[in-house]
Amino acid sequence: MSPEISKMSPELVDQAILACCRPQSLKVARIIGHAAEALKVPYPEATTRTGFKFIAKRIKALVKAKKLVGAGDLDGWGTSEIRLPGK
Repeated sequence: MSPEISKMSPELVDQAILACCRPQSLKVARIIGHAAEALKVPYPEATTRTGFKFIAKRIKALVKAKKLVGAGDLDGWGTSEIRLPGK
């Protein structure tokens, strides 16, 4: 069984997020789903506060740290986008 996402290190979650990102902008919702899948977060947990919302929180931290570039309100997962910097 996979460990709970809340018990994973932020660095591990950040690595999964960054591995899912591209130089082209992608929807935040897509990256959250792919990162949860890469981390092998079980489906019921993925949709809870400690699942998708934890990954979304880490995305915001990566944008703040300038490791990702965000466009739009990052709380609107289906309408905002992120990409790797340097484009």
